[in-house]
Amino acid sequence: MSSQGIRYTAVTFAIAALVAAVGLAAAGGAHPDGVMAGAGIGALVQVAAFWVFAVWLSPDRAWHGYGLGLLARLAAFGAVAFLVIPGAGLPFAATLFSLVGVFWLSTMVEPVFLKSRTSNPTQR
Repeated sequence: MSSQGIRYTAVTFAIAALVAAVGLAAAGGAHPDGVMAGAGIGALVQVAAFWVFAVWLSPDRAWHGYGLGLLARLAAFGAVAFLVIPGAGLPFAATLFSLVGVFWLSTMVEPVFLKSRTSNPTQR
């Protein structure tokens, strides 16, 4: 499973780079600190949740780890919105849009990495 974790980590950081590039282009150079912070935090939370819940704690029950990872992402979103952004003085929209972009895209590809470990042999 650790090889899947490494591949997932690489894909997630590629997604974060893509979100940051699109966010910087869409913002027209405004608020680069918020875009980069949101993409970076999103990638770190996403990778940490995958490793903790899907690789280390419940490798034989991947979908339980997936659900716990969703809860961790929700908690991270709240913490960033209510604690990190005001504390660091980051722009709300740029930070949260890039954070959610990374969360959404990497969550959409996560089942691809979990599907190969399912206990149901009839699933493809």
